[in-house]
Amino acid sequence: MSTEVYYSRIAMEFNEIMGGLNFPRVVLSSVNMADIHEAEKNKNFREPLRIFISAISDMPSVDFVIIASNTMHRVVRSLKTFVDKDILDIREVVADSVLKHGYHKVLLLGSQYTMTGTFYRQYLVDKGLEVVIPNDVECKQLNNLIYDHLCRGDMSEDANRLVENIVLRVVKETGAQAVILACTEFSLLRQDFCVPSFDSSELHVKAAVNMAING
Repeated sequence: MSTEVYYSRIAMEFNEIMGGLNFPRVVLSSVNMADIHEAEKNKNFREPLRIFISAISDMPSVDFVIIASNTMHRVVRSLKTFVDKDILDIREVVADSVLKHGYHKVLLLGSQYTMTGTFYRQYLVDKGLEVVIPNDVECKQLNNLIYDHLCRGDMSEDANRLVENIVLRVVKETGAQAVILACTEFSLLRQDFCVPSFDSSELHVKAAVNMAING
């Protein structure tokens, strides 16, 4: 689902800036999420890297690459040693936006790998942010929501309510100033939260369009 959202948003954002019939040249390489999810369940963390190396290597000439997945930015550091194309890092885009708006303590929401692993949280911490995440039960609920529902386009009211309630509880208990929606599928939600939210996919798209136009 995130590939579709990215493509349409990039096209619309680019056209809004450039006008007329101007649209960007976009090369899509869609990977099978089932293969990646299965590899991660089996703790085969090399397989996702291999999949992305193959996908990017097969691309024709492009100026830069974006990966439409927060969780898969876990492989970006290793990926950069195998491919010779620039990769626009979603974590950097998100962190810069949060800091630009003056927030320093954030709630990180995403897949279980994104929330509980170090590859995303530590990146934000190194940028100067204090990061909190939901409790173990809530992390599992969010992970199930993403893979069992949002990835299939299920945007029910229950899904919206679950995320809103988690945000409300964590913000009340921790004093988080904003929430980072570090899952590209979260762009499907209503996003009506008690604190400002930063939609990673929206920010990533805007940064990609700016990079395409301005270099």
